[in-house]
Amino acid sequence: MRIFINLTLSICLTWVSCVWVAQIWSQEDVAPVATGDAAVYGADGAAVVPLTDEIQYGLMLFTQGGGLTLRRGFYQNASKIRWWGSDLLLFKHPKEEKITNPVYEDGRAYVFGKVNSMYLFRVWRGGQKLHSEKLRKDAVRVSSLWRYGMTLGLLKPVYMEIGYPDIPYDYIATERYDPSIHFSSNIFGQSQWMYGLDELSVVPGFHVSYALDFEYGTERHVQRTLTAGVAVDAFLFDPEIFASSFEQNSRTFVTLFATFELGSNWTR
Repeated sequence: MRIFINLTLSICLTWVSCVWVAQIWSQEDVAPVATGDAAVYGADGAAVVPLTDEIQYGLMLFTQGGGLTLRRGFYQNASKIRWWGSDLLLFKHPKEEKITNPVYEDGRAYVFGKVNSMYLFRVWRGGQKLHSEKLRKDAVRVSSLWRYGMTLGLLKPVYMEIGYPDIPYDYIATERYDPSIHFSSNIFGQSQWMYGLDELSVVPGFHVSYALDFEYGTERHVQRTLTAGVAVDAFLFDPEIFASSFEQNSRTFVTLFATFELGSNWTR
């Protein structure tokens, strides 16, 4: 548990540090005045005070899992935004298939051969190019978004409820899953999620993605955004999700993703 607490604190400090660095860098990035093509226009076509800051948070779903996303943006001009952000995602191996104990129906479902659950923690930097302002055309802001940064694969060991002796069981023990000694006949079910938190291991890697961003809030400073794109996460070595005797693990994952976010923008 101490390792889990320390890792949680490290993640929080990493995010705070990124936001602090982004805030400093943004002081030189934001132009105080914009006119002509660089200005932001209102519904009546008149130039208004240019935006400087934006924040969005929400849910991310991708072809191998889902989780939370948060990003902080700084306007370079009326059509360009620089972003800092982070994602915390549950990652599912494409070969995962849950089964249950054939005799004891009250046991929790589990994935046979899966020795670790993996979570992705991303810290990234990115850019956004606005192609149409929502107050100009059809109340939708259309833009392209690209991101790059660090990915940490957080591996949490899987624990099982093991029955002894063979069916019918006399008692059940909680043990770290080992496919070489634990079989479908003596696995009662998967243990609670908290088991293994004090044994987390980290696999470093990097992340890149590209997406189309559709912001359709009805007010200028209130944001509702749908984003869809493709992402690549690559690690320095193969994260062990399945035991090697069951499935081949990979160090590179290409996924499709979509996000729904809420947020706001403002002028400093």
